[in-house]
Amino acid sequence: MGVTETLEIFPLKVLRNVIQLNFLRIPTRPGATRPLFDLLERHNVSVKFLLEGCAGGMNRDLVICIANDDFFRLEAELKEVTSRMQAQAVEMRRSVAVLRVLGAHFDIRPGTSGLLFEALAQAGIKVLSIATTITSSMFVISDDQVEAAERVIGRTFHVPKKK
Repeated sequence: MGVTETLEIFPLKVLRNVIQLNFLRIPTRPGATRPLFDLLERHNVSVKFLLEGCAGGMNRDLVICIANDDFFRLEAELKEVTSRMQAQAVEMRRSVAVLRVLGAHFDIRPGTSGLLFEALAQAGIKVLSIATTITSSMFVISDDQVEAAERVIGRTFHVPKKK
């Protein structure tokens, strides 16, 4: 990637008014997270961000982001669902936002994600969670850092104007 080349991305997608729920150390067994997804389906809740990862041993962590309004509709049932999943802990982060950077370069230009996250780190933007595919990176940050992140992304990539 040349120094003067600026990669183009599709218009940045920003989802605000979101809560992040981290279900920690869920035993790895078939259907372990089914109670959570059944709850989300019953309440017609759309997941804005999802990340699953190894938590060591025979456990995994599950990170989801949902709209604030949706959270308040199912909050009363979350303790029971967490117990049924046998999660050892749940962490909640309020006032977060999910940003999606979509571009044709993530799969053909090594280092594109590194370029993105290095620029955010140098600007002091704390990334809480990351999910990257061959065509995009989605990440969660504090809602009060959205404008700064948009400026950093605009300096790092060519972002077409929203129509």
